[in-house]
Amino acid sequence: MKKTLISFFLLVVAICILPFIMSPFMMYMMTEVLIMGIFAMSLGLIMGFGGLHSLGHSAFFGLGAYTVVVLSQMVPSMYVLLLVAILISCAFALVTGLIAIRSKGIFFLMLTFAFTQMLYLVFSQSGYWGGADGLGTSIKPNLGFVELTSPLGLFYLIGGFFTLSYLLLRLFVNSPLGTGLQGVMENENRMIALGYNIRNYKMIAYIVAGGFAGLAGGLYAFKTQFASPDLFGVHMAATVIIMVYIGGMGTLFGPVLGAAVYIFLQNYVSTMTDRWSLIMGLIFIALVLFDRGGILQLVQLLSKKVMAFKRTTNSKGVSLNEFAKNKGVE
Repeated sequence: MKKTLISFFLLVVAICILPFIMSPFMMYMMTEVLIMGIFAMSLGLIMGFGGLHSLGHSAFFGLGAYTVVVLSQMVPSMYVLLLVAILISCAFALVTGLIAIRSKGIFFLMLTFAFTQMLYLVFSQSGYWGGADGLGTSIKPNLGFVELTSPLGLFYLIGGFFTLSYLLLRLFVNSPLGTGLQGVMENENRMIALGYNIRNYKMIAYIVAGGFAGLAGGLYAFKTQFASPDLFGVHMAATVIIMVYIGGMGTLFGPVLGAAVYIFLQNYVSTMTDRWSLIMGLIFIALVLFDRGGILQLVQLLSKKVMAFKRTTNSKGVSLNEFAKNKGVE
């Protein structure tokens, strides 16, 4: 609990300081990183802690975005819109989870992919939802006492939701539910033998992940003021998986780091070459083949080696000093 509160406090401090040391364009990108960070953390929850590799997580993201865009024409409250976006995403996760959770591995992957493709067809072919062109809105985030119209206000709003999401997901992972979920991932047969209902653990995690993905989609709609069927597409589904793999599974901060790397590469490398996706693909392949823990684990391993090297150097230095003193005494 202490580590959770310390990390939460550091996140709050970082988000408060960042706008003062970043350019406007950098702040715009960081706003997108925070949104996609929530999205990636939600997928990282079921992938890294539950062993559920989903190719349909974009369904919840798209539902959250469309909920905000469609209902914003009738409901002006930001809180109500985001709450409904979360509830609809959770409801869809409940319905699809009852079917998908019964399978695992490649079968679970393909089932979730089929669900998101169904939504893609529905939203792209329906004129009420804007069809293939998507649907726009002019709503701005309103806290009830002030409307946020500036990029700085939007950054702090999404930063607040990001830190809250991180805290709640961290508490979930450290709870008995989270511990049981990790036990199911490690050894299903042992958990069944101990009397645990493994489907319940998977189902709860799947619904929680869907809710946070819906929140990310709703925030994305407030940022872009637009929602399109592409949010349900293969590209979005694959993008968030790549973010999780690049950052590292088994942690909550790893997927956020992966989202940041992906977005910054997309924006900076694409200005130098049109083949930035090739570079991202090579990085992804290298991490999958040589370091499955992602960038975060790679950084942790390097830091450990540096610390070990420093300890070895210091111990050698102490030994040489003692040897010199002994020679001086003789």
